[in-house]
Amino acid sequence: MTSRSIVYRISSLSAVLIASACGSGMLDAGYLTAPSGGGGASPGSPANYVGVIGDSLKQGTASITVAPSLSVTGVLTFAGGPTVPVTGTVDTAASIMHATGGGYTLQGFTSLGTISGFYTGPGGNGFLVASSDSLTGATHRTYCGVYTSTNSNGRFSIQVLSGGTAGGFVAQTSGTAVSSLFTGNVINNQTFLGVTNTGIGINGTLSTDLATITGTYAPPVANSTGPNTATGQFSATTGGC
Repeated sequence: MTSRSIVYRISSLSAVLIASACGSGMLDAGYLTAPSGGGGASPGSPANYVGVIGDSLKQGTASITVAPSLSVTGVLTFAGGPTVPVTGTVDTAASIMHATGGGYTLQGFTSLGTISGFYTGPGGNGFLVASSDSLTGATHRTYCGVYTSTNSNGRFSIQVLSGGTAGGFVAQTSGTAVSSLFTGNVINNQTFLGVTNTGIGINGTLSTDLATITGTYAPPVANSTGPNTATGQFSATTGGC
């Protein structure tokens, strides 16, 4: 099987978070659980996050609950199986969730009602993006599809909050390119502008019914130090997950 390199550089991930209108990125610190009736920072009710997962071999969905005690329970449901229960905790100092189960280990940046990160497991390495609408104060749309480029093919998944902030991942299924997380923004429900944690830009256009995103994405070859000469495109739909 060809290379399926995934870059796990926490400092790089933090550096590319794109600021939202309130001055906070999609993964900015705060809001792990819903506040209590008294408001403020006191613990409240559990927060439920839903999203997508994917690696070079399979994709699926994730459902994760963060309790007021900052304990984590959840289920990873891969298309065609397996279904994997996970448990863990949230490190509030680092704003990172850790969870394990069924041979899988997850690590995700948590905050402002979102989780974005990666996992390792029996089938390989992959990515996770999820959000909690009650905490973000926004609804969300999740798109899944594929990308094709001159050096690889792979999965393309993105979750877009109604305010425009977005996060997702590209996971190579064949070829020699690097797999990456990415962040970005949807502007006026028309245009998506994003960047991967390896610094590669992604440009997309939404359909008028908001059901499809298509655009350009050209991943670099893994471990390459030369210029990126690749060309490529992607397409993802709300029905593709």
